[in-house]
Amino acid sequence: MYHQDWLMRQIEILVRYVASLWLGKGDELRSDIHLESEPQTSGDARTLDYRLSALVGEEQLCRAEDLLFEAVEEGDPEALSAGLRFYSDLNRLPDETLERCGFPRDEILSGLQSLCDAYGCDLSVLGV
Repeated sequence: MYHQDWLMRQIEILVRYVASLWLGKGDELRSDIHLESEPQTSGDARTLDYRLSALVGEEQLCRAEDLLFEAVEEGDPEALSAGLRFYSDLNRLPDETLERCGFPRDEILSGLQSLCDAYGCDLSVLGV
């Protein structure tokens, strides 16, 4: 239980750090990348955010992560912010849901680190 709480907090800190430093989101972070909101269920079906949210809603977490990294490889300009939102959304899911989907909480941290690495975000200042 303690490890999971610690891990959830680490993920939250990493998301906020990267959003603040690399995306220039400060006080407006919450509204701009919806870190505290429910996954997006409406919007343009072509956006990466919408597609990731839809897959999360369908509990296809691994497929959503694959889609995210395909967008990263293709140079999609919204991939970093969409990825931060994606991992933040996953971090709010219950452990039971994550396990049922074959996506343990440690995988969220690992994926977030991979996303940051892809953009050259230096997380070493946070001890990661």
